[in-house]
Amino acid sequence: MNLSSLPSANPERQRPKVSVVICTRDRVRSLERTLEIFSAQKFSGEYAYEVIVVDNGSSDGTEAFVRRWIEKYPDHVRYIAEPRKGLTFARNAGIESAVGEIIVFTDDDVLVDSEWLNEIYHEFGSDPELLVLGGRVLPGSDDLQRVSLQVSQERQTFVFPDPGFFLMGANMAFRREIFDRIGRFDVRLGAGRFFAGADEAEIFYRALRSGCRLLYAPTVIVYHNHDRKSVDQAVRLEYGYAKGFSAYLMKHAMRGDRYAMRVLYWTFLKVPKRWSRRNADSEDLLRRRRGQVYGLIVGLLAAPWVMWRRDGY
Repeated sequence: MNLSSLPSANPERQRPKVSVVICTRDRVRSLERTLEIFSAQKFSGEYAYEVIVVDNGSSDGTEAFVRRWIEKYPDHVRYIAEPRKGLTFARNAGIESAVGEIIVFTDDDVLVDSEWLNEIYHEFGSDPELLVLGGRVLPGSDDLQRVSLQVSQERQTFVFPDPGFFLMGANMAFRREIFDRIGRFDVRLGAGRFFAGADEAEIFYRALRSGCRLLYAPTVIVYHNHDRKSVDQAVRLEYGYAKGFSAYLMKHAMRGDRYAMRVLYWTFLKVPKRWSRRNADSEDLLRRRRGQVYGLIVGLLAAPWVMWRRDGY
C-alpha cells in the first residue's frame, strides 16, 4: 500500500494522530530509501499520521527532495529546517512542530518493518498509561559493525532504577505529555555536539526518574543501515557515546542525584577491567572497549564545565 491510497492525515479528522520525526543532514540518498520503505507499510487506518523531516543544515539537495515528496503527499509529509547543528536541536524542533499525541523518532538510515507504525499505535492504544516505548533495532546488512543495535526478543518493562538506555534512538516513541513533564532533549548531548551520544539515554533516565514506566516491545522493528563497517568507525561511535554517558551522569550527579553518583562510581570502578586485554575475546573488541574508556574519561573531565547549567533543554 502506498501513501496515496491512505486516509488523509488532515488535522480536521478526529482519529488519533501520530507524528513521525526523521532528522537528517546531508544524507539525501539514504533518506530517500527510508521514506520509500516507510510509505510501503501496512497502515491500519485507525490513526492519522504525519512525517516531519527535520533538515539539520543539509547542503546536498535534501530540501528540494523533500519538497517533491510534499507535492505528492501533502497531507502526510512536512519539511522544517533547524540550522543549529546537532541531532538534539533537530529532535526538539520536530517535537515543537508535531501535532500528534504520539511522537515517534527514527533515523534517516533506517528501514522500518511493514507493521512498524501499526505496532507502535497498538502499544500506546492498548495502554493509556504508557509514555515511552522502544523497539528492536536490527542490522540493515550483514557487513555492518554490531553497534547502534538492540536485538533482544524479550518484552521488557523498565522502572527506576532499571537501565533506560536499553532503548535505542533509532526506534523510540513518546506520548506527547512526557515532554511537558520532564522537558525535551538536552542539546548539549548527541550527534553533532562535543558529547556526541547518550542524548536518548539521558531523556530515558529523566523519564524513569519522574516515575515513568518504559516499555521495550520486540514487535516494533526497524533495520539500521548505519554504514559503520570498519572497527575504526565503531570505535569512534563508542568513544562519542561514552563521552555523552559520562556527561549526563555528571549532570545529574552535580544536581545531587545520589543514584547517578553511584552509577558513575561503579562505571569507573570497572574501567581497569574494560581496559585489560585479558577480558577481551578479540583485538577488535579490545579497541572498542578502550574507545569507551577514553570517552568516559574525557566526558568526566569536560562535563563539569558544560553540564552545570540548567538550560540544556
